[in-house]
Amino acid sequence: MRITRLELLKVPPSWVWVRIHTDAGITGLGEPYLEDHPEVVMAEVNRLVPYLIGEDPTRLEYLWRKMYESGNGYRGGPVKMSAISGIDMALWDIAGKACGLPVYKLLGGKLRDRVKVYRSCHDEPPYTVRPGHPYRPSPPTFAEPTDRSDTAPERMARSAEELVRWGFQCLKLHFGPSARLDEPADLETIVRCVAAVRNAVGSRVDIAVDIHNTHMSRARQLVERLAPFGLLFVEEPLPPERIDLIKRVVDATATPIAAGERWMGKWAFREALEAGVSVVQPDLAHAGGFTELRKIAAMAEASYASIAPHCPLSALSFAACVQFGAATPNYLVQEHNEVNDSREGGITRIGSGYMRHPFELGEDGCVQVPDLPGIGFELDEIGFLDIMKQPWRPERG
Repeated sequence: MRITRLELLKVPPSWVWVRIHTDAGITGLGEPYLEDHPEVVMAEVNRLVPYLIGEDPTRLEYLWRKMYESGNGYRGGPVKMSAISGIDMALWDIAGKACGLPVYKLLGGKLRDRVKVYRSCHDEPPYTVRPGHPYRPSPPTFAEPTDRSDTAPERMARSAEELVRWGFQCLKLHFGPSARLDEPADLETIVRCVAAVRNAVGSRVDIAVDIHNTHMSRARQLVERLAPFGLLFVEEPLPPERIDLIKRVVDATATPIAAGERWMGKWAFREALEAGVSVVQPDLAHAGGFTELRKIAAMAEASYASIAPHCPLSALSFAACVQFGAATPNYLVQEHNEVNDSREGGITRIGSGYMRHPFELGEDGCVQVPDLPGIGFELDEIGFLDIMKQPWRPERG
């Protein structure tokens, strides 16, 4: 079996997929995408095509290294790694289909039949959008209203309660305190929001908090004040450039610290694990695909750390993450993009319109791992035709 061509698909609202064709008639799908930078990643995929044509698609390690080492000594970086990641995802899809096995079996077999999923929670009611349609242009932002009778903590608590009714047993609360000390940041309101959510959903629902790369001093203040709420983790406490400085936040708290959505390749994660990060968050579509994430997960396991992959992209990436989660010993929980949610008949589904058999969220807050060959993503041909009629845009969502 040999690779014959690569086909790039612009999938609304803003995703990029690659379909790899072989002379055996087997194809594989992957997602080579970088938020708000899709065109340059597509150009990088096209640059890598000559390194793949005529090759055996099941030589996964060989092709990964061949792509990574191409380009006159320039290795890594978000554009190159996102292109490699999407291609690698499609190659594993082909390898599974060629063997008649789901990817989780190629990764060592199931450790779990169901993968736990978390949902983002904001200070607004949760909503869904039609498949292929974008997020709302201007969603409400985190702010205290002038009417003090309806505060941000109250709104966020109501949102959390609704998401638990939808079936989610793990929520991630989002805040954006400035990374600059000369700009105000209302840390007390953040603490009140977390307290309100914990009070609303009780102790059996996991809560994580994302503080989106704030200033180190604010991160240390927040993790100290949030410690009483028993958080699953606090995410992205610092900007991504200085990985070593995370140790200062780790040392300030017993709450698990999570990071890694913008790190590419195993090397950055080695440094983060040495700094004491408890939860690594590589993105399957950015950090190197299945080939690299299994190595990152093994490094984390050796450091007694968990892995919770970042996944704010399409249902295709989510399906790949579910396969990875089924077979990874230190897997914690899976992110997904709320734009892929739908609610029908009291059931929360992920991937409707894109997938013939979308994932269904159970009362346990988990989705079933599919046993289909490859990454388990069967295209909904009819739904996908409707999606492809929608406009595509380069900005994520």
